[in-house]
Amino acid sequence: MLGYIYAIGSSLFFSLYIIPRKLSKLTPELFSFLMSFGFFIGTVFIYLTFPSTHLNEQFSPILYWSVAAGIIWAISFVSFVKSIDYLGLARSNQWKNLQGPIGVLLALLLLGESAQANPFFAIISALFIFSSALAFTISNGNDKVTEEKHGVIFALLSGLGFGTVAVIQKYVTSNIGVYTQQVVWSGTIFVSLFIYLLFRKNIANLIIQSKKDIPLAFLGGLVYLGASYFQLFSYKYIAASIGFTLIQMNALWTILIGIFVFKEVSLKIHYKRVFIGLMCTIAGIIILAFAKL
Repeated sequence: MLGYIYAIGSSLFFSLYIIPRKLSKLTPELFSFLMSFGFFIGTVFIYLTFPSTHLNEQFSPILYWSVAAGIIWAISFVSFVKSIDYLGLARSNQWKNLQGPIGVLLALLLLGESAQANPFFAIISALFIFSSALAFTISNGNDKVTEEKHGVIFALLSGLGFGTVAVIQKYVTSNIGVYTQQVVWSGTIFVSLFIYLLFRKNIANLIIQSKKDIPLAFLGGLVYLGASYFQLFSYKYIAASIGFTLIQMNALWTILIGIFVFKEVSLKIHYKRVFIGLMCTIAGIIILAFAKL
């Protein structure tokens, strides 16, 4: 039960951490960099402040997987931010949430979780999430078709990357733990984005020009800290194929935020598609309850 609670809690944080992007005018790369800085600072603070929590964790070559996960996540997050700029929160999040099916399938195939979770129900649940993404593919007009295609591609790329990272995290959590992994992973994300900006952008000028938006990106990193810790804690108690899909409940919260707070989709015009999308998301989560053997 505790694993399920952590997974659902993580889903709430996963919806909240990206809201600052809607309020910020930073470039996707700079927003991602500053967000990763907030995330990294938070993980280091927890690691140093509560040393007793990671006494049994040891540095091992397995942590190289966390380095790989950090690089993949950095690329995926920039892609996700770009997709939000093209599609908005509600629609981009649904395509990004194909990370659920990807993560489930990889967990079943690579981690051998078919012994803990029923592959049939897990895959059916994943298909409902995909159907939800299709339902929310609502165009804003012919003049936006090209931009929207780019948005979908970026969201799909982010979903592929996030799904891959989830499997790596489950493996490292099972063999190392949570806290040391978080420091290595978040540090790699921060360094990766710093190196990218160092060669591609003038960081100092960008920060000076957009200094009012810096706290928003930093706040996003701190909120993501909660999402990430809750996700990893859930992996300690339940299979990644189940925990990761439960975390996709963030789709519900993000859809509601996108529609009712940022008015990204007109309910008056698209109420049928919104209803179908919501029902598919809920159905996917309910079906997942039958996946645990």
